[in-house]
Amino acid sequence: MEKKMEQLLYKGFTLMKSLQTAFLNDWGELLSSLEKQNEHFAVEYGGMIQYAIQSLSKEKTNSIDSYILSLLQEWQRRFSTHYDEYEAISFITTIETIFHKLLAKAPASTLLDHQAVQAFFLRILDQSLLTQDSGMRIERWARMIVSSNFVPMKWLAVVKKGQEEYQIEYVTCSDQHQVDNHLLDMCLSLKAQQLDYLSIAIDRLIGTKKEKAPIIQIPCLNDTLLVCLLENGSISQQQIGVIRDMYLRQLKVQHLENKLDLKNACLLFLQHLLPSRSSEAAVKAIARGLVEYLPFKRCALFLYDHSEQKGIGLAGYDVNPTSIQPIREKIFQIPFIQKYLNKSTYSHQLYFSNASDVIPEKYIQAFKLKSIVVLPLFAPTKQQLVGIAFLDQGENSEFIIAPQTLMTLIKFGQYAGERLYSIGEENPQHIAAPSTILTQREREVLKLIADGASISEAAEELHLSSYTVRDYVSVIIQKLSAKNRTDAAVKAIRMNLIS
Repeated sequence: MEKKMEQLLYKGFTLMKSLQTAFLNDWGELLSSLEKQNEHFAVEYGGMIQYAIQSLSKEKTNSIDSYILSLLQEWQRRFSTHYDEYEAISFITTIETIFHKLLAKAPASTLLDHQAVQAFFLRILDQSLLTQDSGMRIERWARMIVSSNFVPMKWLAVVKKGQEEYQIEYVTCSDQHQVDNHLLDMCLSLKAQQLDYLSIAIDRLIGTKKEKAPIIQIPCLNDTLLVCLLENGSISQQQIGVIRDMYLRQLKVQHLENKLDLKNACLLFLQHLLPSRSSEAAVKAIARGLVEYLPFKRCALFLYDHSEQKGIGLAGYDVNPTSIQPIREKIFQIPFIQKYLNKSTYSHQLYFSNASDVIPEKYIQAFKLKSIVVLPLFAPTKQQLVGIAFLDQGENSEFIIAPQTLMTLIKFGQYAGERLYSIGEENPQHIAAPSTILTQREREVLKLIADGASISEAAEELHLSSYTVRDYVSVIIQKLSAKNRTDAAVKAIRMNLIS
């Protein structure tokens, strides 16, 4: 299985190489648009793209991880101290979307090609962002090492290497060398260009005025452990090796646990969607799955109507569907959603700590919204925005989103988008409930037309003017993407809009 996955990754790697010239053209257009919008990260990320493409051209090895590692090292050098996790994930997903767009234009491309590109970018996200929230685990590990007395020490500090300087991530003291918490907090603000300077600064804050104690530096990948021994204390190379191995092991365990959580959630969501054979069942499965397998409590699901650029209410989870289905809102007239969804061809999720920044006030009041996630249901193989999900953690609930959740949301949105597209491929409107597509009067007009009535006969039956009925027919044809009134009647019957 591992060999198969590596083959899939290499296929994605090879495809990206073959598409790099076309990619640079599309990226140039997007970059120009971002710069016009004064997006502050456009130039910085543009430089990263140039580096990635140049490395892609030079890379001759079959090892995908060696290429990804070089990207991560460059990313760390450029952005270690000043990037936003949400922005970074959105940026990476934007790049993936461009490659899907290029594949969709290639007549010989297959579903496996798209899956290969998805696998490659999932590996990048997996390697770069899954260990972002390891703070609590590091704290527990550091306290355990100090209290175990494996090596008698005064204090232990975990140091992170930034782009230009070192910074304290965490520091803890032994029971025999307790200091005030405010001094420990002050340590966390310390920065220095050299580890020796940082060691001296920490010891001056939380050390003693007695004989100077030795401070040992233990490098662990991008981190360094500073261990302050007792006066006249010592530590063997074997003990240093054990401490380093224990620290790296706990990082690896966290990484593997997060990978497993992500992959299990995606697998469960896919299994949850597979039994749904009808559009109604698929919609309900998606709304339920986005809550069951992710840390949310409510979901409102909307079909995206491209002809009217509206979100059409479909269903909700832990939300009354009768309050969702009547909604027909021009999504891209909401300024913030228009800005962010257009930025990356509708491909990435949006998190807003304050829902009132993006949602009209009438919905804020009706659904008691605080924080919210806007998730496009996007089919990358077809480059099609199919729907939009709004997610939160209940009435009047504020929350934040972890990097793992963002990554999982990306995949859930793609899986749901592909599923809905496959069900409504002939006419996406087929996904929506009848009451959300045609009004009662429109169905009455269409029923008479389907039964063979002329415009004038339908007008007489409904006590309307011929002009009004003709207007109704025009709207019906547009809503159903039909060629003429006869085609509209046939489609309506097939979609169970009329009998």
